[in-house]
Amino acid sequence: MTQKKSSLFFILIFLVLASLIFLYVYINRSEPDTTQLQTSQVFTSNELLSNLENKGQKLAHFIEKAIEIEGEIKEITFQDGKYSLILKGNSDKTYILCEMQPNQNHHIAELKAGQEVKLKGILKGFLMDVILLHCVIV
Repeated sequence: MTQKKSSLFFILIFLVLASLIFLYVYINRSEPDTTQLQTSQVFTSNELLSNLENKGQKLAHFIEKAIEIEGEIKEITFQDGKYSLILKGNSDKTYILCEMQPNQNHHIAELKAGQEVKLKGILKGFLMDVILLHCVIV
């Protein structure tokens, strides 16, 4: 009976250590360098938002892929050490939210609302708005 308990104890210790290693690797993974990723598709903000209005069917296969987007800046925000650009299209109901990579902060300081910009980012999804993460200025 004691041999069963010691075997069970070692298995439990192994599972806990494996879980901790996985958690450490998951938390400390680096952000992807979007500049190195191949662009899957190039859109204007109007094209991207019109695809969204068509139930997003045309956008679904671009999720988790790098896309380029060109459009007019509606707003620039700064939160938790990262800038986000909100791009507008023809509609006042939906926007494109672009969370920038931290290494882009010095470029964003030169931008203003109403200015045209071309970005590359990873499409994460869409509900009312389109969401791009890890964006860089092209």
